Amino acid sequence: MRDMLFVTWAIEPDVVRKMVDARFELDTKRGPEDREMAFISAVCFHVTNLRSGVLPVPNLTFEQVNYRAYVRSGGVPAVFFFDIKVNSRMITALTSFLNVPVHYEDIEITTSPGTAGALGYRIQSAGLSVEAEIDQRDEASPENKVPPEFITQRFVGYAGAGNAMYRINVEQPGLLSVTARVQNATAPGLERLGLLTADQASQPYSTLFVREGLFGADAPVREW
Repeated sequence: MRDMLFVTWAIEPDVVRKMVDARFELDTKRGPEDREMAFISAVCFHVTNLRSGVLPVPNLTFEQVNYRAYVRSGGVPAVFFFDIKVNSRMITALTSFLNVPVHYEDIEITTSPGTAGALGYRIQSAGLSVEAEIDQRDEASPENKVPPEFITQRFVGYAGAGNAMYRINVEQPGLLSVTARVQNATAPGLERLGLLTADQASQPYSTLFVREGLFGADAPVREW
């Protein structure tokens, strides 16, 4: 994966609770004025060299945006996927039998030189639009008691399909992130789900950038 951007919003737990299966515990933190906060993210990236021992994938490259909440299952930190968008019709066709919510959407991710040696980042899709600037010399630091690892180091994902829930176990050696400065952001995909308002979408709680990282995932397994 290359050019990963984790755009995260802190919202009221009751809002997220309505969209997440009750068998998951929301992974919350205490924020300003000691208020409990739940978290949702849009995560976008290039997949530059996909290989599979399950699917007949011819080293495809494509872009992905996924929308997730941060949860715990049996005490283990995990993510719950609301939706996964890719701009490859071959990927949606190949994954159609895996029982995960992978859907086609036009996605364009570009990077370019920014000001003072920073990197400019732009993601444009029907569900998410963000422009950000990244100084890759800056290390990501904890923001309001939520360290970067809370967002980036999750090794279990869950996705619902009909009345079933599927677990996806992942492997990755760790993602080195830096803080990104968002210039503007809209998230119609999360607004349509009732998770954000337009005003909330324009003010992310934190934004992290990962230049590149290795990532492996098992085939989805039915949890219940």
